[in-house]
Amino acid sequence: MVSRPTLEFVAGIVAAGVVAGGLSLHVATPYALAVGLAAGTPALVRTSTRLDRDAYDAAKSETEQVVDGAVAAGATLVLGLAAGYVAVSGGYEGAIAAAAAAAFGVLGGQFAFYARNRDYVD
Repeated sequence: MVSRPTLEFVAGIVAAGVVAGGLSLHVATPYALAVGLAAGTPALVRTSTRLDRDAYDAAKSETEQVVDGAVAAGATLVLGLAAGYVAVSGGYEGAIAAAAAAAFGVLGGQFAFYARNRDYVD
């Protein structure tokens, strides 16, 4: 049987891909990628091997876990969109702008999640 963290990781990747792919038909790729990553972040940050998942699940209610995911997604969205905007405004396009949006978005989401849950990280 597949473990819960594996299923959450797959769900996060699928959510990110579907949202980013759909939006990229209507907006520039860096913006679509930032929004897609924000959609997948709540599932992705909880699958880290450094997170003591048993302690986290025992200590946090479902509502608190949803709030953690929302904060991480919000940070991913804000930093990803900001990085995409700066890259596009600076004349970068394509892969460079998308990489900036993705890198800063992912780092922002991870930082927000782990800052809120540092007690459960090994």
